[in-house]
Amino acid sequence: MKVKFCGMTNLDDVLHAVELGVDLVGFVFYEKSKRYISYKKAKEIIDSIDKKDIKTVGVFVDQSDDEIRKAFEFCGLDYAQVYRDINNISTIRVYRIKNKLPESVVNGLVLFDSYTKSIGGSGISFDLDIIKDIEYKDRLIVAGGVSIDNIESIARYNVFGVDLVSSIEAYPGKKSIEKMEDFMRVLRSLKDE
Repeated sequence: MKVKFCGMTNLDDVLHAVELGVDLVGFVFYEKSKRYISYKKAKEIIDSIDKKDIKTVGVFVDQSDDEIRKAFEFCGLDYAQVYRDINNISTIRVYRIKNKLPESVVNGLVLFDSYTKSIGGSGISFDLDIIKDIEYKDRLIVAGGVSIDNIESIARYNVFGVDLVSSIEAYPGKKSIEKMEDFMRVLRSLKDE
């Protein structure tokens, strides 16, 4: 199962995620977020890491398609995480889940997050039972309340990946090294079983 640590705001946290073997790191370009980072700062961080070890994701909420494409190129991102369909770049398409599945999903990577008033990082889960019979688990990333406490349950669904934000933070925008390490240790123990 792939792991994405999102809401990265500083190089130290990203380097530690790389060291832990995380697959993707996310940068939130939504100005209303407590985890907001500018394109310039994200580019500086991305330029400071060895990208063969990790994929980078920009989280876009209300930007135009043109701005998303420009930021994607400027930062050197691998994926744009978006809340609507957009063409000509690699995307992770987000669907906010209340209590039922979307009628259809795009081809490629999809991310299911819980529907809350604020976008992302809420720490609130959706009912995972709704994904048990879907055909696209091999490209589904589960977000919303993912933590050390429920990763064993999530792993049973054989999804492509998980996305963590608040459960691995010391406070919004700053990761806890201990929480990141603990999560990865538990995840590895599940793989060894």
